[in-house]
Formats: sequence, C-alpha cells, structure tokens
Amino acid sequence: MTEDEQIWRRREGESNPAYEAFRSYMRLRSTTKVAEDLGKSITLVTGWCTRNEWVERIAAYDSYVVTADTDGLVHALAESRDKNLALMDKLRGLLDMRLDDFIAKRMDPTNNWSKAVEVMARVEQNSLLMGQKTMEKQSESVTKVETLVRRLEELNANG
Repeated sequence: MTEDEQIWRRREGESNPAYEAFRSYMRLRSTTKVAEDLGKSITLVTGWCTRNEWVERIAAYDSYVVTADTDGLVHALAESRDKNLALMDKLRGLLDMRLDDFIAKRMDPTNNWSKAVEVMARVEQNSLLMGQKTMEKQSESVTKVETLVRRLEELNANG
C-alpha cells in the first residue's frame, strides 16, 4: 500500500489541531468525546470531522489493519501447513520402507510400528492445534472490526 492510499495519514492543508483531533478520534471514535478530551467546541470538531472525512479515513484504516493481520496469518499458516505436509510425507515413506523390512525379515513390527504411527499422529495433532490457534487469533481480529463497524454505524445514526 502506497502512502497516497493511506488516507488516515495527515492530509495536505490539514492543520495540526485538526489532525491531532483526528488522531484522538481514531482512538475515541466519537466527536463528542474528542471535543471533551481536547477542550474544543463540538461545532469545531464536527466541522473538522466532516471537512476531513474522518469516518471514511477510519474505515480505510480499520480495513487496512484487518487485511494486514489476515495476510500475515494466512501466509504463516500456509508455510506451516507446507512444512507439516512435507514432514508427513517423509514419515509415511520411512514407515512404509521400515514395514517392508520387517515383513522381509519375518519380524513382528507391531510395537515399533505403533510407536511410529503415534509419533506421526502427534505431528498431525500439533499441526491442527496450530491452525486452530491461528484461526482463534483471526477470529479475535474479525470481532474487533465488527465492533468498530457497529460503533461507526451508531455514530452515523446519531449524527
């Protein structure tokens, strides 16, 4: 994302007080609270909000944050999945080869085979748990964004 696309950054011609009020709005999500927090009139803050499109800038920022988090999680999960699949292929190949050796020697592979399968199952279980934790983290991010969207809708409804 280029700096031009990051509309939540300070705009050309936006005064220091107006931009500081916007930064406060990013945190508080309420023009009334910003006015109280900065000791400014609600009329002034509301004017800055409208003139500098705070609601749109906040929506763009929230979207950017969610996308950035999601992109990173998706990449990490895909990388982990690929490593685990490669490991599983190696383990299966090794188990297959070892089983053939036991059969050729007319030995009972039950004990060793069971241990190997148990190790393979643990690897698969850890992979699934790791994916679950990633999904939980992603779910938390989605919940935060939904909360922010509800706040914006409430602000728009209340004017």
